[in-house]
Amino acid sequence: MTLLAHGIGGRTDLPLSVWMFGYGAAAALLVSFAALAIFWREPRLEPAAAERPGDDDGRSAGLTGRVLRVLGIVVFFVVVGAAAFGDPAPSANLAPAAIYILFWVGLTVVCGLVFDVWNGGLDPYPTLGGLLAPTEPAPYRLGLWPAAAGLLAFVWLELVEPSRAEPRLLAILIVVYSAVVLGGAARWGRPWLRDGDPFAAWFGLLGRMAPLGPGGRRLPLAGLAALVPRPGTIALVVVALGSTAFDGLTRGSIWTDLAGNRSSNELVPLATGGLLFAIALVAALYLGAMRVAAAITGRPTMELADAFVHSLVPIAFAYAVAHYFSLLVLEGQAAIALVSDPFGQGWDLVGTAERPIDYTLVSPTGIAYVQVAAIVAGHVAGVVLAHDRALALFPKAVATKSQYPLLAAMVGLTVGGLALLLGG
Repeated sequence: MTLLAHGIGGRTDLPLSVWMFGYGAAAALLVSFAALAIFWREPRLEPAAAERPGDDDGRSAGLTGRVLRVLGIVVFFVVVGAAAFGDPAPSANLAPAAIYILFWVGLTVVCGLVFDVWNGGLDPYPTLGGLLAPTEPAPYRLGLWPAAAGLLAFVWLELVEPSRAEPRLLAILIVVYSAVVLGGAARWGRPWLRDGDPFAAWFGLLGRMAPLGPGGRRLPLAGLAALVPRPGTIALVVVALGSTAFDGLTRGSIWTDLAGNRSSNELVPLATGGLLFAIALVAALYLGAMRVAAAITGRPTMELADAFVHSLVPIAFAYAVAHYFSLLVLEGQAAIALVSDPFGQGWDLVGTAERPIDYTLVSPTGIAYVQVAAIVAGHVAGVVLAHDRALALFPKAVATKSQYPLLAAMVGLTVGGLALLLGG
């Protein structure tokens, strides 16, 4: 099992050239922007969000919530047990596939498209942390900065660390991570579990895109329109978006030339620098666009950056889907087999241990079309969110002009993202 082959890049059998795809995607964004300017003249998502301002807080109630909580605890201890005591070979142990494929990629898709099942009850830490919750928790004032730092540490592990799939290393890291999360819960209570935990914070943002929330059905994207940014929100989103862009870069010819004949361990400093550079580049692109928008509107740059950061969430989600779609569909099949034998002991608990991976399930060309569609759809969703927020903040004469800088940044991200994904 190749756990970290995050997609299939560098295709030569596409029906159109990479740049034709790029031109088409850019044109789709421009046409969408023009259509919104003509036909979407009043904010629609903002009023829908205002009707249900609190429906993204709390966990699922009733039978769904109870089932998710039990499942979350069971899966947590199975994965920890497999990592600590199972077969040390990554391909024979459930833990690497569960963490990098089912958890990181699978939950991203489910939370963004359906419902935030992680914060809805699957997250084991609120259940475990409930045993440690203080009667009078200390005031929590760190915002999402710990979550951003934690997410950066995780993507560094996923994309840079050579031993990232070693079960014993994963066991140690899970224990350390759990100690940090539960320690924070013992001091700050629920606010820490919601905002300090990187996965609760990130899946919570993705869940705001979904048509289902804790309060029931809602207009897609309306949950993002209700987002009240806290300190560190921009950093969290930029880390998610920039790290995925870096993953695309590492599968291209430019990175191959930079890497040369270096071993995996020798690549760590270069890859660390590349990851930080990609994140910084995305941050500079976004904040630069907001600085130009500030000159147009007369508003402070960081005020606008906070106001429009929600428009980057569907773009980050689209990048994740585009980059990891083939990993989920192809290598994710290995996880089905490992569920029957999580510890690598020759078991066949649910009858799937001998199930092979069907690499013909989706073709490279099919993957390419999914990637293009995901990136275009994500950027169009970002344009819709930004347009709706601009109409709510500015007079109509200024609202459209205020979006030009962000639109230019989105076009650049779209074309650059497709070039990294498809160009190889």
